[in-house]
Amino acid sequence: MLDDVSIVLIGYFYLAFTVFVVGTLYVLLRWIFTSRGPTGTYLGFPDLATYPGQESYGRAFLNILKRVFLFSSMKYDKTMRAMSLLFHWSLWIILAVHLDIVLQPYVISWGTSFGFSRDFVTSTIDNGSFYGGAILAVLLLVSGAYLIYRRVADPYLRRISTAGDYFAISLIMAFGVTGGVQRFFLPLDVDSKVGPFVVSLFSTAPQAFPDLTPIFALHYLLACTLALYIPFSKFLHPASFVTNPTLHAIWGQGREEGA
Repeated sequence: MLDDVSIVLIGYFYLAFTVFVVGTLYVLLRWIFTSRGPTGTYLGFPDLATYPGQESYGRAFLNILKRVFLFSSMKYDKTMRAMSLLFHWSLWIILAVHLDIVLQPYVISWGTSFGFSRDFVTSTIDNGSFYGGAILAVLLLVSGAYLIYRRVADPYLRRISTAGDYFAISLIMAFGVTGGVQRFFLPLDVDSKVGPFVVSLFSTAPQAFPDLTPIFALHYLLACTLALYIPFSKFLHPASFVTNPTLHAIWGQGREEGA
């Protein structure tokens, strides 16, 4: 039987997860199937998939990946580009590393099957997670603080920035701070409490919310809020590159036409 607090917190997770999945799909499909340009064409499927001036789908796709993951369009402000890369890549890696909550038992089993002791595999995971997490947390917070500073200090960026821009960066930084506090000062029992609880959420047979520190509950709420906010924010902007009219051209009958 779930207590009232567990019902509220678990309900918030399912609300956030549903909005994230449905909202993200809706935004992407709306981008793809909304006609644009003088020709009234649809972006992405199937006629528009080349970068202007490129000769193949492969090169066009490579250009899009460079813009999404290397911020190649930020050519003139090297410091801003470096800090943006640090901020985004730190966040992506931190989110990916959170999979250890679910995958750690399988990694331990895989490691022991190769002859390593359980203690060795566990300590390797814990040490890598601790020191890697420390580095990533510092990079995330430093780069995030710089991005906020630039938005305030630069007149042009300050003029075009919205409340959502500051909220998004602040939300991610708060997520990083609470995660760092847990990892370095209030270590959690991942194996017997956090892991099983997270697995139970995705198995649609949720367990009671674990009786841990208030910081864990705050970190959990921030994670849910982040997922809830993504479809309504600029977090989806990397996906927009594949549906952006400026990145596409129509190729047909041996000639190129502008989109």
